[in-house]
Amino acid sequence: MFQGLSLEQAPPYAIPIKFYLSGAFYLILLSVAIVIYGFSIGSRFDYEVIALTHLLTLGFITHVMFGSLFQMLPVMLATPYTNVIKNATIVHIALNTGILSFVVGFLTNTPLLLYLAGAVLSGTFFYFAILSFKTVLLSQEKNTLVQNFAASFIALFAAALFGALALLGHFGFVDTLRYGNTHIAFMLFGWVFLLIVSVSYKIIPMFFVAKEFPIFLQKKLYPAQLVFLLLFAYAQLQEKMLLLTLTQILLCVPVIIFALLSIQILRKRKRARKDASIQLWYFAMGNAVLASLLFTGANILHVNLSFAIGFFTLFGAVYALINAMLYKIIPFLTWFHLSSNMVFDAEMGNVIPKKKMQYQINLYYLSFFLFLFTAYSRIFLIPAAILFFFSSLLLLLNILKAQKYYNEYMKKKVVFE
Repeated sequence: MFQGLSLEQAPPYAIPIKFYLSGAFYLILLSVAIVIYGFSIGSRFDYEVIALTHLLTLGFITHVMFGSLFQMLPVMLATPYTNVIKNATIVHIALNTGILSFVVGFLTNTPLLLYLAGAVLSGTFFYFAILSFKTVLLSQEKNTLVQNFAASFIALFAAALFGALALLGHFGFVDTLRYGNTHIAFMLFGWVFLLIVSVSYKIIPMFFVAKEFPIFLQKKLYPAQLVFLLLFAYAQLQEKMLLLTLTQILLCVPVIIFALLSIQILRKRKRARKDASIQLWYFAMGNAVLASLLFTGANILHVNLSFAIGFFTLFGAVYALINAMLYKIIPFLTWFHLSSNMVFDAEMGNVIPKKKMQYQINLYYLSFFLFLFTAYSRIFLIPAAILFFFSSLLLLLNILKAQKYYNEYMKKKVVFE
């Protein structure tokens, strides 16, 4: 089942878990911030919107992605990160410093904090992108998986660069909108999408006992998406409106293809048992298709659907998919590390109880649909945020349960020795 994994290259268990716990903490912070600031939101350009969005993107999504890569990249590619404990600590501290400065800076409109956030976050993303790209290049294999990971890190570097420039726009140095839109495109259609695709190529066949993605897709999707992103950046920065509309539509095509294909592969998996994470994956892919169609329609018809697109993309697709991945990755990592420490009586199915996973996911579903009703009345923000608070708290507790499971079995090993 776990063919092609390099056990000896795995970093300490504490590294990914630390990032996962931090990510769950920011979800709790986000739900509280929604109650406090949600009623004053009027536009995607409001500082409150920028702060809340980045609690999700930087606070949760980035933490989980960085933590997973520190763990999974060496195992998948048989190439370790250099000085992984030191580098992971640097990245974790810098990332949290940058996030807190960024969020507080926007919520309080404090320029000094925003300058600090821009410098620290840009440095953190550049550092991690270069560190990871170097790890990929050092791999003995130069297969499609390596190429896909490399493409995602190139997109991350570009996204960080345009994000830093967009932040400068808030002080009047450049046009924030043009650089901000380019930052969003490289971050979502590049870094996030290409990384999810890269990981999916490995974990869907491995964890769900499903077929491999077509080789043609693995070889051609990432270069096509990078080309579309470069065309988008050129059109956005040079204000070539016709080309901009065309590239915005083209960027959605690989997303829709991947989403529909992943659903098809999962539906035809060999072990077609009910699984909470699979249902969540279907939910995420459905939202990805919906967001892509809304994005395409909005650009063709020239209507403003930014809130709806952002909601279905970030909260409906990316968050849900990462939540689904965590419930496959964390039990596997816990078992994986225990086995590498010669503890063989641990079972993946017992790391996080399935009922607790389902409770957390159900609370997320309820909050999702209540957030939809805020389009009719802002009053739904409060119950939606409260439900999401408890969903996030339960996610945090489930991760802690996995950590406790690992620690208990490691203690048993020490006693028997």
